[in-house]
Amino acid sequence: MKFNHTFIGRKLIGENILLLETVGRKSNKLRKTPLTYVEIDEGYLVAASYGGRDKTPDWFFNINTDKVKILVNKEYKDAKPLIVDELEREEYWKLLTDFYPTFNLYRSKTERDIPLVKLVTN
Repeated sequence: MKFNHTFIGRKLIGENILLLETVGRKSNKLRKTPLTYVEIDEGYLVAASYGGRDKTPDWFFNINTDKVKILVNKEYKDAKPLIVDELEREEYWKLLTDFYPTFNLYRSKTERDIPLVKLVTN
């Protein structure tokens, strides 16, 4: 059996794990990050929560391109990352916390505003 980020993430967190592939803005190397997601009309919603740490995860700074690759359910897709704006934030947080209540803990552990990102595939 081949172990990978998605397989390990599913075992630890659950089924809704995607693998985000970005290119490091400083290293220019391929970076792969497993993320919990919620499906939305446009594609997928993820949070740059970093487990509630006060530091924003590096992958968030690597999405400053028009397209990223994601692996969802063994299928690669191109996605356009869009940061959720202030007006939509609470609506999208509700979607995430309804699916994965641990995000409430992450939000309570930090004073930073955890960015939400739509990975638009349609």
